[in-house]
Amino acid sequence: KVKQGTALADAVALLREIPRQQFFASMAARLNGLRAEEAAFKVNFTFTDLNENHVLWIENAVLHHRKAAPDASADATLALTHELFLKLIIGQAGLKDTLMSDDLAVEGSRLDLLRFFRLFDNPDGTFAIVTPD
Repeated sequence: KVKQGTALADAVALLREIPRQQFFASMAARLNGLRAEEAAFKVNFTFTDLNENHVLWIENAVLHHRKAAPDASADATLALTHELFLKLIIGQAGLKDTLMSDDLAVEGSRLDLLRFFRLFDNPDGTFAIVTPD
């Protein structure tokens, strides 16, 4: 029997402990292959409060990622705090509004960054918990 799922917003404390690589692996699973078929983007994610950087790139409709120094050939570099990253993930901060605000820094093309994010399907925000009858 499947009961009502648990909202991700209720699990923020748990999400803070999950390695960033796990989030990027989750993003890879949500990449829409049809939309990404001709896409070739590279984006740096710099977590300013953690002194940590990840490089994500799309090649052959697959999202790849690695923890590494910022790649100078990236289309865009997104510098943000881990807390803001989590708010984006759980839907407490909208991507379009956030990208156009001063809450984070973007080097490179904001338009390419938006195009990059549009290639992903949105999660429904809950996950099912299966319980015995």
